[in-house]
Amino acid sequence: MVFAPDSPAIAVYRTLERVREGTTTVLIEGPSGTGKDAFAQWLHYNSPRKDAPFIKIDFGSLPEDLVESELFGYERGAFTGAVNSKLGKLDMAQGGTVVLDEVASMDLNVQAKLLNVVEAKQYYRVGGTRSIQLDARIIALSGIPLAQAVESRIFRQDLFFRLNLITVRVPPLRERRSEIFPMAEFLLAQLDRKYKRSSRLHKDCGAVFDEYDFPGNIRELRNALERALLLSPDGEITPDVLPSGWRTSRGTFARMLSLEEVEKDYIAEVLKQTRGKKVKAAEILGISRKTLLEKRKKYGLE
Repeated sequence: MVFAPDSPAIAVYRTLERVREGTTTVLIEGPSGTGKDAFAQWLHYNSPRKDAPFIKIDFGSLPEDLVESELFGYERGAFTGAVNSKLGKLDMAQGGTVVLDEVASMDLNVQAKLLNVVEAKQYYRVGGTRSIQLDARIIALSGIPLAQAVESRIFRQDLFFRLNLITVRVPPLRERRSEIFPMAEFLLAQLDRKYKRSSRLHKDCGAVFDEYDFPGNIRELRNALERALLLSPDGEITPDVLPSGWRTSRGTFARMLSLEEVEKDYIAEVLKQTRGKKVKAAEILGISRKTLLEKRKKYGLE
């Protein structure tokens, strides 16, 4: 995929290029769907560790009671039912790269235990007494700025300082206009391999891309292209098979969202990033838990 010289993605790649040879901890921030995971993979597969494991831990989907055992592993007898010892994700990442996805949703107790992992590259298995040295690069991903999470007191400041060594921000797709058409061609090529098809993107689609703000970012673009591919038997993706909502000008009031729509979308995103944790979400939003409950009922965010 070829980017324009002034593309925001180029700035991200340039930063990652400077640190790819080392083991420096890297923090990648950006809204959901912007491609943070792809940048993490690029850093790993363009580093001396490319042939070693690439292990991702998604704190946004792991149940709280399983986070520690998944991350650190556990020793036999560590708790009821632990009849055998089990390796954790950190064990599996030895020699390679470990990606800590959605770190802002991590429980504060786990954050405290992660401090030594990030700073000294050491950890203990659950129920264990022997310190294990970690030989892996750490990449942290966050959908919300960690500085904001620190201010909201849902993320430890000391852990933030340790992760905030090399930080890159991946802008939303609407701020990367020059990338959208080549990104669409790149994604379409991936979909062609998936469906064993041969398709092409009509040049008029570029005007449609320029008119739309892509709140779902790259993920939304890919999903729309996949649908368009399946609806285009001749293999040519034209504007008429793209979502109708994309063809409304950003310059008209028809494209403007109401204040309530903006608030609903933002609350929904915060709830998603905090895995539905009402106290954390209310802190980030700057409202009481009661007010959050009222707004969830109002917008149907149950």
